[in-house]
Amino acid sequence: MVFFAALKNLFSRRDKRTSNASSLRSKKKGLSYSNGSQQNNSNRSAAANSPSNSTTNNSSNNGHSFQFKDGRRYHGDSEVAYVLPNDDDEADRVHQQHWILRYALQCNYQAPVTEMLEKGITVLDSGCGPATWTFEMGEAWPNSTFHGIDASCVFPENIKPANVEFVLGNIAKRIPYPDNTFDYIHQRLLLLGLTNEDWDNALKELYRVLKPGGYIEVSEPDLQDLENMGPTLRKLQYTMSDMLKSRNMPNKVACEIEDRLIKAGFVNTKLNMTPLKLNHTDKAGKLLWDDYKHGYMNVRPVMALIVPEWQDTEVYERFVDACGIEAEKNKVNVNWYACYAQKPA
Repeated sequence: MVFFAALKNLFSRRDKRTSNASSLRSKKKGLSYSNGSQQNNSNRSAAANSPSNSTTNNSSNNGHSFQFKDGRRYHGDSEVAYVLPNDDDEADRVHQQHWILRYALQCNYQAPVTEMLEKGITVLDSGCGPATWTFEMGEAWPNSTFHGIDASCVFPENIKPANVEFVLGNIAKRIPYPDNTFDYIHQRLLLLGLTNEDWDNALKELYRVLKPGGYIEVSEPDLQDLENMGPTLRKLQYTMSDMLKSRNMPNKVACEIEDRLIKAGFVNTKLNMTPLKLNHTDKAGKLLWDDYKHGYMNVRPVMALIVPEWQDTEVYERFVDACGIEAEKNKVNVNWYACYAQKPA
């Protein structure tokens, strides 16, 4: 597919996030979201840029409900804890984030499923978002079938490989598949989307839909304790932790993945921790910082509930920029935890 092939060449062409975002937006115009209407997609983008706040279908739980705050579009379902926006800017960031992680980690997965993928298996991407991982995996492994699930309809509905499908669903409530459906389940970066109870419920549901002997892989970064961080980054990271705890969301879930998988009934766990460079040493470090800053700017409204002075966007951005300088000077690393396990055979 031309769109995702173009994304793969991103890093050889541009290093700046702003340039990347512009390129991604121009390529995204051919994709259809939600109801498949390009016009409706444009209307939602225009609404998301409106200065007024409004709420639409807030009680609906169909993945198409949303609300607007400070010109950004958010999920409108009160049962979904996700704190980041779900508009085009955030989708662009997540697309870029996928390629940055692949570039830094040199892989799309760590579970021992390569031979299975070659032969042909059924895979679930849990919390797929705009589905960059799902699409690339679908293209790489044509004998396998990939299903993406997300609580919000931010994935392309019409333009996709023949072996990729999507469903709307809240993984913390009910995954709309029968027991023992999938050979491999992949999930990452839901630390800003699940409460403690959501994690327990989601892992129970993932256990249910995984086949006996199948693999699950869950990956998260530790966003509280970075390696070599100084006082500026410490304030940013611990404010993130305080924000998560105030919402009953686990602030150190990356370090708890293995224990949570075991508690849910999975066996044969294997935990890997990879330190990812943040704004230093090489291209991967610089690219990761671009995504890091973009993500923290998108989560500013909930961070400002803990630190009121961050209500001022310029004040907050200057502080985040200072964090980038500190990360470069101290050679800060973000610890990336990936744990895979099996459902007992």
